This record gives sequence, C-alpha cells and structure tokens, in this order.
Amino acid sequence: MENSRKTDHLNKNKKEKGGSGRRLAAALILLLLIGGFFFWVSDSPGIVKLRESLTGAHSTESQDGGADTADNEGARSTEDGRGSAGDVAAVDPDKLPEFTGDHYVKVNGGVPALPDDVYEKAGYTEGGSRGSVSESGKVWAVSKGNITPYEYYGELDHLGRCTVAYGCLGPETMPAEDTERGDISRIHPSGWAKAQHWERCHLIAWALSDENANERNLITGTHYLNYDGMRPLEEETEHYIWNTGNHVLYMARPVFSGNELIARGVQMTCESVEDGGKGISFNVYLFNVTPDAEIDYRSGIVTTAEQAAQEPRAYVINTRSGVFHYPSCDGAKSIYKKNRKDVTATRKELTDQGYIPCGYCEP
Repeated sequence: MENSRKTDHLNKNKKEKGGSGRRLAAALILLLLIGGFFFWVSDSPGIVKLRESLTGAHSTESQDGGADTADNEGARSTEDGRGSAGDVAAVDPDKLPEFTGDHYVKVNGGVPALPDDVYEKAGYTEGGSRGSVSESGKVWAVSKGNITPYEYYGELDHLGRCTVAYGCLGPETMPAEDTERGDISRIHPSGWAKAQHWERCHLIAWALSDENANERNLITGTHYLNYDGMRPLEEETEHYIWNTGNHVLYMARPVFSGNELIARGVQMTCESVEDGGKGISFNVYLFNVTPDAEIDYRSGIVTTAEQAAQEPRAYVINTRSGVFHYPSCDGAKSIYKKNRKDVTATRKELTDQGYIPCGYCEP
C-alpha cells in the first residue's frame, strides 16, 4: 500500500511539473510572438536599423548621417522611383543640374551642411573634432540641454522672391493637435500666373512650423515639386519628430536663375539633433518642373506637350492687357474695339510673343 501511495504521489508531481512546463512554454511562445510583432512594426530608429541589417532591406530614411554608399541613398533610395540620379557638390545657380526624370539629386553626397547661423541659433557651439560640419567648413556640436527650437524666414529680395527658411524644429514649433490649416489664396508668390496649375509651396511645411500665409515662406511651384517631391520628405521629418520627441535642423532654400521669378528648384536639408543625424538626414536639390511640359520661369507660363502640338486656331488678344482669349470667352466679348485684335495662331506662338493666357477660359 505504501509503495502504491508513493507511486501516486510521484505521478501527481510529474503531472504538476508537466502542466507547469506547458504553461511556461506557452507563455514563452506568447512573449516571442509579441516581441516578433513589435520587431516588425516598430518605427524606432534602432529597431528599424537592426531589422534592416538582418533582412537586407533599406529604410527610406538615412540611418547613418547620409553616408553615400550603394545601399544608402541619403533621404530616399532610387528604388522607390523618386531617387537621385546624381550628386552635386553644391547648388550653383549659374550651373544647375539638369532634370533627367528623378525628383532630386543629392547635394554634398546627401550629407547635411548648413549655414553657420542655423547651428548657432539652435544652441550649437563651434569647435571640437566631432559634430556637424557647416557650409563654411566649421564643426558645430550641441549638448541636449542647450537645444533652442526656433524658425527663421529670410526677407524677400528686390524682385519679391523668397530667399531662405530654416530653423531648429520640434514639437514646440508644430501646430497644436486638431488645428486646421487656414487659407493661403491671398498670397501670390513671385511668378504666380493664373490658369497655369501652379501651387503655393511652403518652404517649411505648415505641419512642421505652424506658419501658413507667410509670404516669406511660400513660392510658386509645380505639383510635381510640391506633392511628389517635397511632401514625402516633409512627412518623414514630421513622423520622426512625433515618434521621438526630438528636434531637427531644417532648411529649405529656393534656387533662382538670374532674374527669373520662379525657382528652378529647392534645396532641402535636414539633420536630426539629439542622435546626430542617425534618425533622419538628407541634403537634396528638388526640381521645380512638370515632366513633359515647358516652363517659362520668367513669366510663369506653362506649356504642356499637348498644347505645344496644337494647330493654329482663332484667338482674341487684348492689346492693352496682353491677355489672349478664346473668341467665346466673356472677357473677349467685353474688349474695347480699339484694344481688340483677332488672330489665328498657336498658343505657343502667342506666349512666345509675351501674351498671357486668360485665367477664365484658359486657352
């Protein structure tokens, strides 16, 4: 009987140990599943970098401060269809890169290099062997407690053109939650022309700066520049700030050729502050173009390939205002006889002569 009791006791212990083991195994499996899910969905820069190193994938953000390698294309890789087809040491208005179908080219190998003022106003101090190298070649560094968020918008030049916008951006500079952006239609940036499908492009996005109808922060831009080129980089910056609570040094500088009123492109530069550019880092020149269209950067007239191929047709010119209309346009019907000129021509011929398409009938 005693042996039987011992046997029953041993069997009971084995069952209890077996049950405990199964519960422990189940708990470990659950923890592994949760950990694996977190590993694959996390936006944490450290997790993203580890995930990429294990899978061979590459983030659209630069994780190493903009190193120019085959696997790291600065702000974005060419694999996403937006990337850089080349590289320029600096943006020279007298020798701008040619548009070849990519949204941007990298500047300085994609490595941020900003004016000295950008660093100084953010609380950086000059000196040392480690830090960010400015456009002048000086080395700047900052300690976490000395970071100063700010925004700066340069004065318009003598032609009424935007010059530069930069700052140290973070949660402090962004609009309050649930704030809606206001109307900006009253702002007419330099080169603005009606009926040419132009967009008002913020140099520093409203979502980053809470600056909206600021004439020193708005340029005339194409949808290709504004939505396809600048917006993804702005959203990357916004997401980085929200996800980390960190700050970025940020600059957007329009680039004009000669006395043209519309920028040929915009140089955008960004470097995360607290992690020394490991979170986000880019330095690019984006093209203010519309593929398959010709832009007169002096007058703001855009001619699509379809418009350029049109046959001659009847137009009515107001010789006083220089505006041309379709004959059926109410604006054409109200022109005084002495100022009216009926012609048969192509749209391209008239715009080449300096005439402006009507903003209502949009010839």
